[in-house]
Amino acid sequence: MNPVQETIARFAALRQRALAVGIIALLASAAGFALAGRTQFFQSYLYAYMVWMCLTLGLFGLTLLHHTVRGSWGLPLLRFLEAGAATLPLMLLLFLPIAAGIADLYPWANPEVVQSDKYIQHKSGYLNVPFFLARAAVYFAVWILLARILRQLSLKQDETEDPALAQKRMNLSAPGLVLFVLTVSFAMIDWVMSLEPRWYSSIYGAWFIVGQGLSALAFSTTVLLLAARHKPFADVVNPKLTRDLGNLTFAFVILWAYTSISQYIIIWSANLPDEIVYYIKRNQGGWQYLSGALTVLHFFLPFLILLSSRVKRYANLLLRVMVFILVMRLVDLFWIIVPAFGRETLSVHWLDMTLLAGIGGLWLAWFAHQVCSAPLLPRHDSRLQEAWLYERSASTVA
Repeated sequence: MNPVQETIARFAALRQRALAVGIIALLASAAGFALAGRTQFFQSYLYAYMVWMCLTLGLFGLTLLHHTVRGSWGLPLLRFLEAGAATLPLMLLLFLPIAAGIADLYPWANPEVVQSDKYIQHKSGYLNVPFFLARAAVYFAVWILLARILRQLSLKQDETEDPALAQKRMNLSAPGLVLFVLTVSFAMIDWVMSLEPRWYSSIYGAWFIVGQGLSALAFSTTVLLLAARHKPFADVVNPKLTRDLGNLTFAFVILWAYTSISQYIIIWSANLPDEIVYYIKRNQGGWQYLSGALTVLHFFLPFLILLSSRVKRYANLLLRVMVFILVMRLVDLFWIIVPAFGRETLSVHWLDMTLLAGIGGLWLAWFAHQVCSAPLLPRHDSRLQEAWLYERSASTVA
C-alpha cells in the first residue's frame, strides 16, 4: 500500500468509527424521546442539527468562494470543502424530524398561540407550515444542485485535464454565491430566528453566514493539518499556506465580531421592547456568563493569537487555534438557539450532547466517504504546483 492509499485508508477508518458512534448516540437519543419528552427531544435535535447544518453550509459557501476568486489557498482544502457540501442530501434527510416537530419548536406553528397573539397573526402569511416546508424544499434544491454541478465539473477536470472547466466553475460560482447568500439568509430566518417570532434583526442572515464561514474554515483547516503528516498533503502544506489560512481565519474572526457587535448596538440604541427581549434573555439566569465568555474566547483570544505570524507559520500551533475556534462555534450556537426555547437558566441537557454526537457521527461518516471517493488533491491544476514551487524557491533563497 502506497502512502496515498494509506491516507485514504485512514479516512475509511474514520468513516467506520464515526458511523458507529453516530448510531450508538442516536439510539441513546431515541430512548431520550421517551424519557425526556418530545418537546425536549425536538429542541435538542434542532440545536444539534443546526450545528452540523451551519458547518455544511459554510463548507459549501467556501467552495463557491474558492471557485469565484480562484485563490491558491483553497486548493489543498478543495476536496474537504466539496465533501462537506456533498453532505447536503444527508442534511435534507435529517431535516425530516424538524418537519415532524414543527409544532413543538415554533410558536407560530401552534394554532392556539397564533389565535392569542395578534403580532404573530400579522406574520402568518409568511410564517405558516406549508410555506415553511415549501421554502425549505427550495433552499435544499438550490444548494444540492449547485454543489453537485460544481463537484462534477471539478472531478471531470481531474479526468480530462481541460482548463476550461475551471472557468465554467467560476462562471457558475459567482452568481451562485449571490444565490447562496440570499437562500441561507432566509433559511436562518426561518429555522432559527422564527423560534422567537416577535423578535427580528436585519443583520441576522449576514451574522449566521459569517459564523458558518468561520466554522467551515476552522474545520477544513483542522482536517488538512491533521492529514498533513501524510502524503499527498505533506507535499503541499507549508508555511505560506498556513499563513494564508491563518490570515483568512483572522479576517473571519473580525467579521464575526463586527456583525455581532453591530446587531447589539443597533438593538441597544433603538431600545424597542420587541427587540431588546432577545438580549435580556441571554443576559440573566447564568447566560450572561456565556455572553462574556464568547466575547473573550470567541473574539479577543483568537484575535490576539492570530496576530502572531509565528502561530500562522507553524502547523501544530495553528491546529490548536482551529480546534479551539470550533469549540467556541458550538458554544455560540448554543447561546443563540437554546434560550429561544425558554430555558431561563444556563443548563445543558444530556440530549443536547447525544444528538450532537449522533448527527455528527452520521455527518462525519458521509464526509469521510466523500473524501475517499475522489482524488485527495485536485489534479492538473497548475496553481497548486505553482504555489508549491514558490514556497520551495522562497525557502531556498532564504
